[in-house]
Amino acid sequence: MNNTEIPAEIRGFLEGLIADSGRIYEPEMQEEKIKELFIRLDSFIISAIIEHMPPEHLDEFIKLNDENKPRNEIEAFVKAHMPNAEAVFSKAFVDFRELFLNNVSAARNGNTKGV
Repeated sequence: MNNTEIPAEIRGFLEGLIADSGRIYEPEMQEEKIKELFIRLDSFIISAIIEHMPPEHLDEFIKLNDENKPRNEIEAFVKAHMPNAEAVFSKAFVDFRELFLNNVSAARNGNTKGV
């Protein structure tokens, strides 16, 4: 899941996060922030998958990631081998959004711990 091309639906999600945070960036800086958030989101989703993947399929999932297999191949594997994959993905997106916005709020209030 580490491919650098950001799918349109995820780009939209990340752009929405930045807009919801109230932060305004110059176009070049916005693109860098989106790339940074995409990397963080990708890691966050991988962690959620690892947490919910049945143990008998975990090594194969890790191998697919280590080999940098195409995103669609990894997603197909996850959907085929992890119960409630869509619910896990949905919850990961909601949790990531909440964590990001809470961290932005904490940074605004002078509490940068965990940001």
